Amino acid sequence: MKAGQLYRFEANHGGVSSFDGKLAVYLGEAFIHRSDGVTVENHKILMVGESTPRIIDRGILKWMCPCEGAGSA
Repeated sequence: MKAGQLYRFEANHGGVSSFDGKLAVYLGEAFIHRSDGVTVENHKILMVGESTPRIIDRGILKWMCPCEGAGSA
């Protein structure tokens, strides 16, 4: 995953059907470091058309596919 790159959520059966076919910009890691020493691996995205970023867990990343030509320099 590359921060600033545009991704599309692909059809899946993993419980995030509301994301299917939607576009999002990956903003980067958003880890939570708990006081008990556990680190929770989350990530931040911004759905196209929304103004507030969302936090997703790492299990959702496998359903995000880079949009061809987006974010390449």
